[in-house]
Order: sequence, then C-alpha cells, then structure tokens
Amino acid sequence: MHRILHEGYQPDEELLALLGIEQEWLTRWPHELSGGELQRFCVARALGPNTRFLIADEMTTMLDAITQAQIWHAVTEIAKKRKMGIIVVTHEKKLMQRLCHRIIDFNE
Repeated sequence: MHRILHEGYQPDEELLALLGIEQEWLTRWPHELSGGELQRFCVARALGPNTRFLIADEMTTMLDAITQAQIWHAVTEIAKKRKMGIIVVTHEKKLMQRLCHRIIDFNE
C-alpha cells in the first residue's frame, strides 16, 4: 500500500493519522486490508496537495457508521484547512444536512 500511495504523491504523517491509516497497513497488499481500510487509502490518494475540489460520490456508503464518521470528520477538517471545496453526492439526508451548506434535491 505504501507504493500505491506514493504513485500519486507522498502523503504526510498528519494526513495518514487524521484518516486513521496505521503504519503497519503500509506494508500490506490491498487484498490484505478490509473495505474500510482500503477506503481510507482511496481518500488519502484523492486528497493530494493540489486537490482544490473533491467530488465525493457516495464516498462512504458501504462503510459502518463509525468509519463513515471518522472519514467525513477527517475530510471536512482537511477541506477547512486547505480551503478546499467538496461536492457531496449521497442518498443519505442526515449526512447531507450535517455536511452541506447548500443542498439540491433532484427528487423534489
């Protein structure tokens, strides 16, 4: 996983810690990680230093509630720090209400 992360860029220790990526995971192959662990790596790769907008299309849908909350907390903290925009695409109204400043509901 260490090599896979480095293909995009070298993430700093703060980002890895904020996303809950443990150092021992870096030596594993993707098939040796859980879905939540892999999702954290995907988010880390998406949050490269040049990312100005993140399109999060059902980014945490298949994860348990605790992992979802951890990832969204990390992403929103990074977005605030970097003044980065996020477009959230989700079917979960509570998530939208918690994260978004403006909501467009195409079902209404």
